[in-house]
Amino acid sequence: MEESFKCILREKLKDLGLTLYPSQEEKFFLYYKALKDWNRKINLTSLEGEEEIILKHFVDSLSCLIPISGEKVEKIIDIGTGAGFPGVPLKIFNPNYKLTLLESQKKKIYFLEEIVKLLELSNVEIIWDRAENLGKNLDYREQYDLVLARGVAKPNIVLEYALPFAKINGIFLGQATPKSLVEWENMDKIAEILGGRIEEKIQISFNDITRIFLKIRKISKTPDRYPRRPGIPEKRPLNS
Repeated sequence: MEESFKCILREKLKDLGLTLYPSQEEKFFLYYKALKDWNRKINLTSLEGEEEIILKHFVDSLSCLIPISGEKVEKIIDIGTGAGFPGVPLKIFNPNYKLTLLESQKKKIYFLEEIVKLLELSNVEIIWDRAENLGKNLDYREQYDLVLARGVAKPNIVLEYALPFAKINGIFLGQATPKSLVEWENMDKIAEILGGRIEEKIQISFNDITRIFLKIRKISKTPDRYPRRPGIPEKRPLNS
């Protein structure tokens, strides 16, 4: 089973031009086993098959490396990380990243604590909180080179969650599919209100999957009023 897993992982990463060390492959296998075990107790993923999990969680997470190629990235925050995607796979790939995992569901925090310990990952901070609260905390506000938030909310909501964490010249990496890209239309004004600029759209295809990354550069400080208090961004999203 383990060797089969590693072979599939290697094969699926070829489209991204990425290779792993044996020790990294081992960590992904341990991650996969823990995900399957914990998923029997709490809902971490709706995906069940080995190949599906490899492709749609592990490889998909590592595809974030392509649009940040050439950027100086040291500190990353992953908002609404759930079972650790995409933050933990990126940390496995590059152990030098300083990673913050932000999750509002306590049961998922327990899983994240277990996986970080199991994989012996250092410089990983796990925080049980909401983005609207932590984004006001000066220890975290405008402190990150890269902000991630995969599948968390609609663009006009996730921009308010994410951009307060990005430092000046840092990046929020928005993610879309060809079908959902329409949701990002007319988001330029909202990004500008929050101190960002949509710099470019980068389309990546791998293993019959197409992802579109929106590279949003932080060009000025986010006004103090953002993010608004918990629940408000969802109830009254910013309008373009």
